[in-house]
Amino acid sequence: MSAFAHLSELPPDPLLGVLAAYRADPRTEKFDLGVGVYKNDAGETPIFRAVKKAEARLIAAQTTKVYEGPRGNLDFCAGIERLLFGKALPAHITSFTTPGGCGALFLGAGILKRLGSPRLWMSSPTWPNHPNVARFIGLDIAEYPYIDANGALDRSALFAALENAAPGDGVLIQGACHNPTGVDLAESDWRALGALVQRKGLIALIDMAYQGFAHGLEADMSGPRAFIAEAGHALIAYSCSKNFGLYRDRAGCFLAVGEDAKSIAAVASHAAALARVSYSMPPAHGAAIVAEILGDAALRADWESELDAMRQRMIDLRRQLSDALVKETGSNALSRLVNENGMFSLLPIDAGKARVLAERDGLYMPGSGRINVAGLNEAMMAPVAKRLASVL
Repeated sequence: MSAFAHLSELPPDPLLGVLAAYRADPRTEKFDLGVGVYKNDAGETPIFRAVKKAEARLIAAQTTKVYEGPRGNLDFCAGIERLLFGKALPAHITSFTTPGGCGALFLGAGILKRLGSPRLWMSSPTWPNHPNVARFIGLDIAEYPYIDANGALDRSALFAALENAAPGDGVLIQGACHNPTGVDLAESDWRALGALVQRKGLIALIDMAYQGFAHGLEADMSGPRAFIAEAGHALIAYSCSKNFGLYRDRAGCFLAVGEDAKSIAAVASHAAALARVSYSMPPAHGAAIVAEILGDAALRADWESELDAMRQRMIDLRRQLSDALVKETGSNALSRLVNENGMFSLLPIDAGKARVLAERDGLYMPGSGRINVAGLNEAMMAPVAKRLASVL
């Protein structure tokens, strides 16, 4: 008998299954609205101009591949701190280079577990890997409602649910461009959440995966900054996958902001210990690229210019899709798409309807109804809207 016989095969990740089915479809006219990457009009996920320039410099100057230590690239860490907080950098903060945003989430969930948090509250719906990371660490999952039947933020239900959280519970809050809904908290909501977290003795973990994709680099941090001003603390998981286009280079950052130097030093020591037993030392290449861009005025200006263009393109695509769906359905229900942010929106399409769209029309999306707006282009808009409208 095989030594591995007692293991049963796990079902494939649903999103990866959608991608595999799309690739296997022989039809020439097919549409991928599932995979969460930015695509340009040619259907490509491009490398930023500033990234190419920074990478060329680094390769030319590189003399070693030696480890950089548990915190990784310290210039990268300092650059992300400044990107998040600007001139209002908190007095007590620590940061670690991580293998992408998931590595940062892993450290954040691990810190919560070591703080004795029994559970982690997260929005319903949320990114599917959020509960996976939390459960792997050993945290129970609790959910707070996030959107109502019309797809708008359900503030009253959200705050009512979190009133049931117990002291020491963790609360995961997504920053700008909520995944999968595209529905974001207003700055006043962030401030009220910060006050609630402080009053009830909760511990916040903020997931920042899309800074710059909603309203701009500074504007997208106004809410989290207001939150921290009220709560006094936050753990932060930051990803450079989307806003620097460094998906497979796995550049992320874990940060902790607190009210005194001693507690932040303790968090840093535990973050280093968690890193040591998981990935030991973080990858260097992507972080070095980000540090080079953020440390060079010309590269940073070029990066921000391209990021601004990407954001504006996504805003335009949202408007086009909203107009097309309103026209095809004869209903204004999906006009809300123009008020949402970032790459994703959630349509009222269930797994059965998604299966029909894939098999009948070659349109692939998750059974949750999440679509990647950034996977569209102008030429796709009319045929995609017609197909979506047929099941709405």
